Amino acid sequence: MIFDTKKSKSYVLGYDLSDSFCQISYLSSDCDMPQTLSVLAGAELYNIPTVLSKEKGTSNWYYGKEASARIKEKGDIEISGLVEKARNGAVVMVDGAEYSPVALLALFIKRSLSLLSMEMSMELVKSIVFTARDLDDKMIEVLSMVVDKLGLDGCSVFYQSYEESFYYYMLYQPDDLKRQSAIALNYDFGRMYVYLLRFNRGLSPIVACVDTSYYDDLALADPELPASQEKIDMMDEQLSFLLRHQMENMVVNSVYLLGNGFRSQWMNKSLKFLCTGRRVFLGNNLFSKGASIAAREKISPSDFASDYVFLRKDKLFYNVGMVVDKSGKEVYHALLDAGISWYDAAASISVILDKEPWLKLIMTSVIEGTQHEELLELKDMPQRPERTTRLKIDLRMKSEEVLTVYVEDQGFGEIFPSSGTTWSLDVSCKRNIEIENIV
Repeated sequence: MIFDTKKSKSYVLGYDLSDSFCQISYLSSDCDMPQTLSVLAGAELYNIPTVLSKEKGTSNWYYGKEASARIKEKGDIEISGLVEKARNGAVVMVDGAEYSPVALLALFIKRSLSLLSMEMSMELVKSIVFTARDLDDKMIEVLSMVVDKLGLDGCSVFYQSYEESFYYYMLYQPDDLKRQSAIALNYDFGRMYVYLLRFNRGLSPIVACVDTSYYDDLALADPELPASQEKIDMMDEQLSFLLRHQMENMVVNSVYLLGNGFRSQWMNKSLKFLCTGRRVFLGNNLFSKGASIAAREKISPSDFASDYVFLRKDKLFYNVGMVVDKSGKEVYHALLDAGISWYDAAASISVILDKEPWLKLIMTSVIEGTQHEELLELKDMPQRPERTTRLKIDLRMKSEEVLTVYVEDQGFGEIFPSSGTTWSLDVSCKRNIEIENIV
């Protein structure tokens, strides 16, 4: 697989961020599969505690495992809940001084990225995807502010949910593991999250969706298994019942057990059910690996990835383009591809206006297979001869179902200077089918 045509090696990163821990996976240009950074060389210790500490009365800050140790052993000031603090936005008091919660989160992420120095220089990183469980508008806003403080010049940055990271992870798995459906269960002794990946192979491209559910039946007060074997057997019985209910009337090819809650051999009955006709995998770095794969695909799409499109509520369901004149021939020019997150959707193009003051967008639904045109009138366009008006067109998504087209009159050099006129036109990208009914 060719990723970068340059001779020097380059990298992409997947960064899994939560208030408990973070993980960093990376994918080099000369490898097909990602690796996950371990905090201890030679061991599979991937979780970096999302915590900072400050030595009292000094300007010394620490992060991750070192911070956790210093809090216990040396009485450092603990700053935890960094993600939630940044979402809330309230000033954080540390050692008598005020700190921005976004700045504290940025400090943690910057320090954690420094762990990569033994593997690579950050100058060689071409793309980073941050992934999180709750990727709502507020989380995207927080991450955007954090990224502004990281100084990632020359690096493309994207944000995606755990659901999309699961999809990208499976994209690089053998076909027999994703022929029908796949399930990932994430359990750290609290709420258990279940991610069901489904494919509709009757559409072209193949549409993938992830259904998410959660269960509190197995939530424990302490992050460890109970001492009583009877209670453990009851948990196994509950998990077995949950899994049978979850997989009822469907074919699941592969199951991924994620999190510390599955590390002990306590679920014999559940495993017996899971391993009947399915392949089962145990681990805890799927989301960061999936994010690193996405980081590659978003800047250098592979040929086989074009056979699939991942859709969920925050995705664009349309291919958007224009018919333009190139060398005397009318050709379709793609602007936005279906499957892109609405908050990442952006495109620009410069065109020469032909005869009428109209723009025509071609909207193609990847779900319904239908195509329609959107005619956008440019009112009060300055009167000029044909083909003497250059327009700059920028497309941005205003929300999940509204595309805004910004148009600027750039004139035609010194012959016809720009009038400075601009237009802002909204186009509906409303879906006519609920995502639950796609797959």
